Amino acid sequence: MLNRTLQNRIERAEQAARADERFPTQCTCFPAKKQPFVGCPVEIEIAAAVKCPLHGDRFDREYFVYVSKWLRVKLWRHLWTHRSEQYRRAWFASFPASLWPAEEEETDDGRLFLRLKDGTKLRATGSLNDSQ
Repeated sequence: MLNRTLQNRIERAEQAARADERFPTQCTCFPAKKQPFVGCPVEIEIAAAVKCPLHGDRFDREYFVYVSKWLRVKLWRHLWTHRSEQYRRAWFASFPASLWPAEEEETDDGRLFLRLKDGTKLRATGSLNDSQ
């Protein structure tokens, strides 16, 4: 009984230590279990293309969840109020404030593009190679 109690206390202490994880200032990884929440599939590719100088891959690319237009508009404001400092550091490693947030543009044939602040256009639904 004493051994089991001690083991439970150790497990709880380890869980608490993982929850209070500290990141070095050079680390640009997203926190564990916090995938980047993006508005377009191309943005997840951009985030995955940036590597952490300490750890390499910064998150597990699983899948893209569709985000409606009204939420994409609020995405940047939500970043400042509801995310940790580490999440914001990782976010701005992928999406520097000098280029983002991008403006959405829809063509006559229904294709959606993102126009960055420097004028670069990226196709929102394709891959990075589909940019114009």
